[in-house]
Amino acid sequence: MQFVKGYLSKAIKALFVILFLTIVVLILSIPINYGVKKEKLSLLIEYKSIKKPSDILKINGSTVKPVIYEDISKFKDFPETSRKERYIETLLPAILVVRFNLLNEKSRTERLWAKIRSKERLTSLDSGFMNSMFEKYKTESLKEINLKQHLHPVSITLAQSILETGWGNSRFFLKGNNAFGIWSYNKLDNRMAASTSRDGLVIYLKKYDNVAQSVEDYFLTLANSWAFDEFREKRYESGNPYELIWYLNKYSELRNDYVKKVGEIIVQNNLTKYDSCSLDKKNFFKVKL
Repeated sequence: MQFVKGYLSKAIKALFVILFLTIVVLILSIPINYGVKKEKLSLLIEYKSIKKPSDILKINGSTVKPVIYEDISKFKDFPETSRKERYIETLLPAILVVRFNLLNEKSRTERLWAKIRSKERLTSLDSGFMNSMFEKYKTESLKEINLKQHLHPVSITLAQSILETGWGNSRFFLKGNNAFGIWSYNKLDNRMAASTSRDGLVIYLKKYDNVAQSVEDYFLTLANSWAFDEFREKRYESGNPYELIWYLNKYSELRNDYVKKVGEIIVQNNLTKYDSCSLDKKNFFKVKL
């Protein structure tokens, strides 16, 4: 009997030790916030339809209000004298909004990469974000994702859009918010047929709910397509639009003629002045993570 009591006493003590060690491990595994507030900078966006020219907000200076235009079908009725100005004022806010989101995404990827290099424990949110980046950019290399997330000057994006839509005159822009002539190869896409065919096959172009979705798809196309491998590498090294455009010759079947036209549009319309534009900080707000 004494032996049993002694055995039980030792067993109970062992259980208490195990329980204590378990609690210590759990406490040590909890991330400690050393007075650093975890916050994310977010954006208050206004969504608008265009019924008349005055619905498009004027851009004065380098600060742009984050506005995304959805219904742009009336754009074709605007006076030719103001068409170019209105077009830039429609596209530029969408480009800057998408760039804002992509730069936030890039910053988070860089922080995650730093965590992994320093062998810090990843949270479930970290793992979820990392997997979403793997899927989005079709690679499990954070170094390659960082290269794909690097952005190029606004002037190039504007010039390509101007060329693809003819300053907003194309049917795909007016009816489908497609500002970059992006094709659709998937029957499940929201899309519209072109008036011409290729080798007897119908050509489809994507339709979007608003212009910003088109901009986002444009950036993703340049990030993932093999045709722009050299472009991605070059834009990581240089921010000169006149150097970079030569690596976009595969964007169109016109090849170098396409590049020349993009360059002419940039020069003739002084589009590089928009490279320094930024969103109005009055529309920024912080969100706790």
